[in-house]
Amino acid sequence: MTSGTVPVVLFGAVVGAATAALLLPTRLARAPERLVRTNVSGRRVPAVLGGPLTAGAVVGVLAVGAASAIGWDEAVADRVLLATAIVVAALGAAGRLDDLRGDEPARGFRGHLSARRLTGGIVKIVAGGASGLVAGAIVAGTEDVALVIETGLLVALGANLLNLLDRAPGRAQKVWLLLALPLLVGGAREWGIAAAGLLGASLACLPADLSERGMLGDTGANPLGAVAGLGLALSLERPGRLVALGVLLLLNAASERVSFSSIIENTPFLRSVDRMGRK
Repeated sequence: MTSGTVPVVLFGAVVGAATAALLLPTRLARAPERLVRTNVSGRRVPAVLGGPLTAGAVVGVLAVGAASAIGWDEAVADRVLLATAIVVAALGAAGRLDDLRGDEPARGFRGHLSARRLTGGIVKIVAGGASGLVAGAIVAGTEDVALVIETGLLVALGANLLNLLDRAPGRAQKVWLLLALPLLVGGAREWGIAAAGLLGASLACLPADLSERGMLGDTGANPLGAVAGLGLALSLERPGRLVALGVLLLLNAASERVSFSSIIENTPFLRSVDRMGRK
């Protein structure tokens, strides 16, 4: 990230954080019963943080785009802003639908794809793949078909992975930050600017997540992973993208057979990081 990029990123992050912070009190106080879940501590927690998170991300994109339009930073890539907004909106909407449907017996890719009905998971799989392909076509053009496909896969697999990790307070957001901060510093400049609103909104929602006052739900976890996947697609050369794809495929496949929560709890370092900041 160049010195000239910092003010734009900070602007987008502040707008995203402010938007999320304004929405949080109402969402936490007026959570419908069908969005309340029992978390790992046995507490009843509303899965409502995703709304403020996605709103902050989208408003951040719009604010940065408006700043670019009046000439503050003409180097902002409108295509990346549009691609990021599409990914956040599509995965946020699909996640919201899944959250409202409540807990479903189908679990994992295999469970959802083998179910003889339309599940929330199938909707998310389709939304992730489709929005990723659209985002890839927007930023890469239709000439580089391989990049478009790689982008679609990274977005969909990233969304699913973060959703799988949203099992304990703050866990998914910590993984998002571990992915986003290196990309922000050394990745594609345009992605850092476009993702700034989501970063700010995430930081605004993190205290409520860690204190078990609210949960991300699919509405929040899916956009986090999807935007991280988009960042990998935009920031890495083809060999790096293929490695990232391989890692995400491996982790998603492993989730069908092993419990990430059990691995984290049985690994002292991971357990310490996972519990950091919690009550």
